[in-house]
Order: sequence, then C-alpha cells, then structure tokens
Amino acid sequence: MNSIKKYLAYNGSVRVMAIDATEIVQEIRDLHNLSNLATAALGRVMIVSSMIASTLKSYEDRLTIQIKGDGPLGNIVVCANSALELKGYITNPEVELPLNNEGKLDVSKGIGLGTLTLIKDIGLKAPYVGTCELLTGEIGDDFAYYFNVSEQTPSVVSVGVLIGKDGNVQKAGGYIIQPLPDCEDKVIDKLESINIKLPAMTELMSEGRTIDDIVVNATGDEKIETLYSGEVRVKCDCSLERIQNTVVALGKEEALKVLEENGKLELTCNFCNSKYNFTKKDIEKLFNK
Repeated sequence: MNSIKKYLAYNGSVRVMAIDATEIVQEIRDLHNLSNLATAALGRVMIVSSMIASTLKSYEDRLTIQIKGDGPLGNIVVCANSALELKGYITNPEVELPLNNEGKLDVSKGIGLGTLTLIKDIGLKAPYVGTCELLTGEIGDDFAYYFNVSEQTPSVVSVGVLIGKDGNVQKAGGYIIQPLPDCEDKVIDKLESINIKLPAMTELMSEGRTIDDIVVNATGDEKIETLYSGEVRVKCDCSLERIQNTVVALGKEEALKVLEENGKLELTCNFCNSKYNFTKKDIEKLFNK
C-alpha cells in the first residue's frame, strides 16, 4: 500500500506530510520502462506531488508540476488530483549516467538547470501558478526552495528513491515539514537542527521504520497528532474524447497529411502509453461532426 499521512506537531503549530511511495514508484518504472536514473528523478517528483495533492480540498481541485531542466533527462510532468490519483512522465526515460562522487544516482546532473513550476487549479477564475529556478536538481532541495520563495513557507523537504541491484525499487518515500504562522522560533530552530543531521529518507525506511516513526524522528515531537491517512495510486484519465480534441487541434489537413505519410494516425498518451489510432474515415467523421 502507498500510505500517505498528514500530521500536526508541537500543539498544532507545525504541519507534516509523509508517504511510503515504494509501490507507485515501482509501478511508474514498469509503466514507462524507466532507467534507474529516470526512476529516481520522476519518482521523487511524484512523491512530492502526492504530498502536495493531499492538501487539495475540493473534489475538482487539480495539481500539475513541471520540471524543465537542460539535463539529458529532459522535462518531467506530474499531474494529481484531490483523490490522490497521479500520472507522470519524463521526456527521456532511458537516460543513464555514471554515479556521482558519493556513489549515488546523479539526479542533479540528469535534470540540470532550469525551472520548477507548480500549477493549482482550485476553481478560481485562473489557476494559481508559482515558478522558481531549480536550486540543485535534486528535487527535495528544489521544492524546499520553491516553498520558501514562491509561497513564503519555510519547509523541510526530504525525498528519496532507493533502487536495488536487481533494478527494482526497494524503498521510496518522503516527508514535508512546514511551520504554521503561530509556530515559535525555537521550534523552527529545532526542526532545522534535527533535519540537518537526520539520515536520508530511504535509509530510515530501510531500517524498518514506519512513517510514524520517521515523522517523530524528523520533528522531535513524540506527541504528533495524525489528521489523515490515505492511499495514493497511479491512474491516467486519458480518453478517446480527449485524444479526438488533440486531432481537432492538429487540423484536418495536417491530420490527413500525417495519415498519408505514415500509413496511419496514431497518438500515444504520454502518461500511460495508451495508443489511439485513427483511419481516414475516422478523421473525416470527426471533422464533419
């Protein structure tokens, strides 16, 4: 189970979200046939996206996160909704690089420099859009920087994906700690001090610690209050109707040109790899309608 939980610490002055996402990261790896490096990069973004999506309030609320870097992995896009259904893809899923100086997957070099954009559609006239530069390309640091500069919310973000020698995802998870407006400075100082020294999320998970244990360790508060416990799943909402809209946007002349040149018009969903084929008759009918 991909367990996600929300907590309050220090008498309600600190908000915490944490997730064990091992299964969904393995699922997304299998779905897109990802390399180890791409699994770590896309997996980390999906983990953070899950936790942010858990803060969405209304049924129709939607979240989109875009990582646009100049590294060989290309761009990453993850979408989520308030039901904690996620989908995501990475431009170049087969890229692999040498390990970094610490002997770990070099996600930072794979992503490179660029921007992080968060889009929330929460039923207003226009979606909320926040953007910042990528700080390190390590994802956790980048989101901590985003929260600080774009939402003025100092945050601790820890996220990780551990892949075994057999290529399977052994552990994947993360947590976000955010002091609320009434949080005392001494509590914020304590949180910073703890998390500078705390081992990586996947290391803690590999020791057999539960999400609850990790949150207690990361906050230093043994009286944390659990507000919510749920499950995250990978689910794509593509449909024939949506793909037909893409064909219409392409234009009849261009659609027929592609059909003639390739012998078929086939569109593939980036998120789930579902294929949609259109014949000349389908195209004519679509545009006549």
